[in-house]
Amino acid sequence: PIETTAPVEAAPETTAPVETTAPQAAEWPKTIVDVVGNEITLEGPATRLVGTHNPTMNMAVILGGGGKYIAGFGNKEMADVLYSYVYPELKDDVIQIGKGKNVNYETVLTTDADLAILPQRFAYMVEEFNAVGIPAIVILTSKESYDTIRNALTLVGQVTGEEARAAEIITYFDGVINKLNERTASVTEKPTVMFLGSSNMYSVAPGAMIQSDIMETAGAVNAVTGVDVQGSFADVSAEEIVGWNPDIIWVPEYADYTAEDVLNAPEFQSIPAVQNGAVYSFPSELEPWDYPTVSACLGAAWATWNLHPELYSYDELMADINGLYELLYGQTFTAEQIGISE
Repeated sequence: PIETTAPVEAAPETTAPVETTAPQAAEWPKTIVDVVGNEITLEGPATRLVGTHNPTMNMAVILGGGGKYIAGFGNKEMADVLYSYVYPELKDDVIQIGKGKNVNYETVLTTDADLAILPQRFAYMVEEFNAVGIPAIVILTSKESYDTIRNALTLVGQVTGEEARAAEIITYFDGVINKLNERTASVTEKPTVMFLGSSNMYSVAPGAMIQSDIMETAGAVNAVTGVDVQGSFADVSAEEIVGWNPDIIWVPEYADYTAEDVLNAPEFQSIPAVQNGAVYSFPSELEPWDYPTVSACLGAAWATWNLHPELYSYDELMADINGLYELLYGQTFTAEQIGISE
């Protein structure tokens, strides 16, 4: 069972979160314009959503506090450990419609879905879903940023009639980011950070990924330059990594290798991050905090604590983590469950 604690309200100290007001009752039918300019008109709120891209589907999961809006999911084997706590019915009760780009449209039809939500890199699927009678929208752009997350959640809030809930979550997200930005505004000597990919230690997060926003908030800069890739990690050479010469290296918790592997790699021994033992596993064990989801604010929080603990304490980190998970799911988690330690 989950060990729960009373959530701690975590709010910015001097910058108030963006004020939002509850929108007026939605008028249906409603026409929605997605992030690539497609228009769809819905007769009423979407209640049964499908998709195969986990970060995109997370937008619907958090609006429902679990599985309220999910009719069909993608790769359930890759679903985050978090869902075993907050959305346990996903494992046995939700239909798997395919993995990634491999959608089984016959299976989709068995879900009685009324809307598909997609990332930009799957935008071509809009026509495929339309062909089987299911409207589809693109909610997540390939060029990742905090605005990518805000816009995606706002869109899913509009199609489900959950505008107020989406605005509440965005307010919390902005509150954490604003607070961290204030704390790190005084940092003059910013370390260079490299965020490695999951498949191997020769892939990196380029500037167009959410990891760059996380670094900037945490008072750092992305060591990777000159890589024009969007929406995915970029494969590079060991020589390029050595040339970027990062002060800090972060290895995602979900990687197929470990921080220790990087520290022991003979080809990396000249890099300051390796020489100084500054290679860290980037949390969390519950879910990735470096995906383009609302939980990216927790990635920024951990990154700030990792780089500048004198500006942002461990207790504050735990308070912000508890505050978000309480808001999203009505639950909190121990540091052990999250996979972090003081």
